[in-house]
Amino acid sequence: MWPFGKSAKQRLEEALKKYPALSRYDIRSRVEKGTAVFEGEVPREAVVRLLKVVADGINGIKAVDVSRVVIRSEAAATEDAGEDEVVALATTVLNKLKSDPDLAANPIDILQDGDRIIIRGAVDSDAEVEKAKRLAASVPGVRDVDVSGLMVITGAAMLNVTDDDGDVVYTVKPGDTLSKIALHYYGSAAPGAYMKIANANNIEDPNKIYVGQKLKIPGTVAGPDKELA
Repeated sequence: MWPFGKSAKQRLEEALKKYPALSRYDIRSRVEKGTAVFEGEVPREAVVRLLKVVADGINGIKAVDVSRVVIRSEAAATEDAGEDEVVALATTVLNKLKSDPDLAANPIDILQDGDRIIIRGAVDSDAEVEKAKRLAASVPGVRDVDVSGLMVITGAAMLNVTDDDGDVVYTVKPGDTLSKIALHYYGSAAPGAYMKIANANNIEDPNKIYVGQKLKIPGTVAGPDKELA
């Protein structure tokens, strides 16, 4: 389930594919400690700006490094020089959602497919889903807004505590067990659920965790406030 079953790197790669013009350039990407790093050759500064905007729209990416991107020749490239229009549209949508007090703290990815905006992640209520859709649709040039990947999860902001891979991180509290934590996030305390957490954190004995330990919670699909049985 988006976005919690994929790392920030995987989500960045998927976002880049939404821009067909980028596929013709030799661009490589990776995510290191929350920074999106791009390498390659492009014909225009506008393409570099577009790369920054795409990366900025991915939750869990805190910085963008384009120092390894070489601009080949502004004069040599005349086709598909509309990147600035795309950048302006995507940036406006991104800023609108990030500046809204109800949405700013929630884990949200913003992608763009032409003049269609795709919003994925988690918010606290149906009202916030509608607000995100309304804000994006209010941007001039946006033809359609897809919020089918925007989940309603109580306490969505708690899922925004992520590690360098973009995975959710939970800090162990007194009385916690791996099965209790698995139930909290996955809705199941079965061995398959809590061992998923154990394996992601190299825990050999699932009965041995300690208060203050930070655990990666991969593939989260439930909310942090899910009632425990």
